[in-house]
Amino acid sequence: CPQGLMAPLAVTAAVWHTFPMPLTIRSATPADLDTLTAIEGAAFAPEDRFARRNLRRMLASRSAWIGIAESGDMAAGAAILLFRKGARTARLYSIASDPGFAGQGVGAVLMTACVAEAVRRGCDRLRLEVRASNARALALYERSGFSLLKEKKAYYADGESALILERGLKARPI
Repeated sequence: CPQGLMAPLAVTAAVWHTFPMPLTIRSATPADLDTLTAIEGAAFAPEDRFARRNLRRMLASRSAWIGIAESGDMAAGAAILLFRKGARTARLYSIASDPGFAGQGVGAVLMTACVAEAVRRGCDRLRLEVRASNARALALYERSGFSLLKEKKAYYADGESALILERGLKARPI
């Protein structure tokens, strides 16, 4: 993404009314480290989650955006986007719902926020890696307009393949 657009997102909330209760998306702050660690820990196997120190570093990085979905005063999920200077492709590194909110559309709302942030930063593509066996995530990504770019055999430590998915950002909103 162009360097001039690397400023952190101002903490402004957007309320999405497709969720049973209003769901607010906001930019994470260092005060959210425990919440992010808990969501990652509940949603992913140990080998697939971010370590606390990595989350702390991303919270301080201008090349990362972490969005938190909240329902009232409860964290419903989070997403992590990474940007590289000069690149027009944003990377979705993590998107997760708290298990108590699973299946309630939190992932779709977070995806909408990720697309908006990537566009705001001047990107025209969004890319991600996903376990080939992660049917729930693959369904979300398909609904969100992602297409298979390639497969990386034995990508994960346990030997499972990763699917690399990508979507354009200007051509089709979610």
